[in-house]
Amino acid sequence: MLLLAALALTCTALVPATSASAQAPLIWHAGWFAKTMCYQDAREFATSALTRNGYRKVYSPPNAVVGSNGSTIVEVSFAPAQTNWSPSKFSKVYFTVTATSNVSRSAERGRNNVRSMIVAQRYYDTC
Repeated sequence: MLLLAALALTCTALVPATSASAQAPLIWHAGWFAKTMCYQDAREFATSALTRNGYRKVYSPPNAVVGSNGSTIVEVSFAPAQTNWSPSKFSKVYFTVTATSNVSRSAERGRNNVRSMIVAQRYYDTC
């Protein structure tokens, strides 16, 4: 969440002061889910879902991927659900998808589309 707040502040700081005051406030939509998969593939799933929905990767810290389409920012973060996990074995992985925009409908659509695509992705072989 701190990453998203920093990105929102950075993005608003790039807008000139005269036009920043005329813009609508930032609205965010977030949700989380668990998926049984290989943790080592979480970043690839997140990046693929962002790209397929028209978001260009703009930042990639260790456990997250952030994408933007110019008007909406979507962050996908991921973490293993268990303390005794192995990156190359199936286990539960928690995903959080958060989208921020000046338009609530855009943020909600971004969050829903990216989340749905990650949930729908399947393995065709093992880790």
